[in-house]
Amino acid sequence: MSKNKKKAILSDYLFNKASAKKILLSCAFEISPLCNMDCKMCYIRMTKEELDKRGRLRTIDEWIQIAEQLKEMGTLYILITGGEPFLYKDFKELYIKLYNMGFVMSINSNATLIDEEIVEWLSQYPPQHINVTLYGGSNETYKRLCNNPKGFDQATRGIKLMQDAGIRVKINCSVTPYNECDLESIFVFGKEHKLQINATSYMYPPIRKDETSIGKNNRFTPEEAATNFVRINKIRMEKEQFMYHAKRVLEDMVLEDDSLGDECLVQEGQSMKCRAGKSTGWFTWDGKMMPCGMMNEPVAYPFEDGVKNAWNKIVEETDKLRLPVECSNCKKRGICKACAATSVAEAGDISKVPKYMCEMTDRIIEEVSNSYKELVTEEV
Repeated sequence: MSKNKKKAILSDYLFNKASAKKILLSCAFEISPLCNMDCKMCYIRMTKEELDKRGRLRTIDEWIQIAEQLKEMGTLYILITGGEPFLYKDFKELYIKLYNMGFVMSINSNATLIDEEIVEWLSQYPPQHINVTLYGGSNETYKRLCNNPKGFDQATRGIKLMQDAGIRVKINCSVTPYNECDLESIFVFGKEHKLQINATSYMYPPIRKDETSIGKNNRFTPEEAATNFVRINKIRMEKEQFMYHAKRVLEDMVLEDDSLGDECLVQEGQSMKCRAGKSTGWFTWDGKMMPCGMMNEPVAYPFEDGVKNAWNKIVEETDKLRLPVECSNCKKRGICKACAATSVAEAGDISKVPKYMCEMTDRIIEEVSNSYKELVTEEV
């Protein structure tokens, strides 16, 4: 058994135990909504002027006070995210203090600000991994999608610097109408640099940034998202693996997708099935706590009321949430990627069916069926 497989088994065990006991094992520190890029579909990015109208960033001392309480509560994992966290003026000091407190650290970044100086100190305090979103395969695409005409060169330089220093990098890819033409080249980059690419064609509506954006984003139609979802799997899978994947979809109505877990499946009349509000939580840049970064409720205020009180409220309110009964009775639920967050973002209420996901799922089945028939015909 590989080292990574053993880590995954141990992690699953810890999260299952923590979820059963409602222990906050892992959390995200969203330290800032500011970013040096301006991606068209981003759910959180703000300008400095927009930030000032909405609130203020928490100081390093405030974040450390939160961390001290988390340590007492048994939290093990902290993800630092943004925005772009490397823009936070005290990021290095905050990260090192959290690392020295014993937390297992990870970071979300676009990697465009990563340079030799950053890599030098990161290698002394290595994160479990750095999640880098690669938005395209060229500077032209970065300009079109992210308003950064040098973004590809900057991001890939940062990735290579981290790899050379032995820092573990994981690559994510958000596929949109503005970068779908680069999908193959992104996977080629991953193969050349021995990096697994985790790509998605679904973009959440940015309801946290704009409450009027329910069901809306600068993204694919449900049908286009489905087409690209299948395309992603055809690129990343060998033919035999995709054939197996397709048969599972068509015969068993089960989606074999390693980016999803069966914990996300919906059951009738039951509460949220993921770890959010059970063993994971999200601290926002403006001082709130939520179960999931893609939701705007339930909400608590840990900086004022203390983390323990805030977590207890999140657990209590999360337990009250009920997912759509229509989804639980749907025969396609093993394929559909609907969850509590998609219900809120797409329909405005956790109990409402996210129709975008229904339409996307129907087209996924159709696209998988067509692709499977084509592959079978090729073998004859």
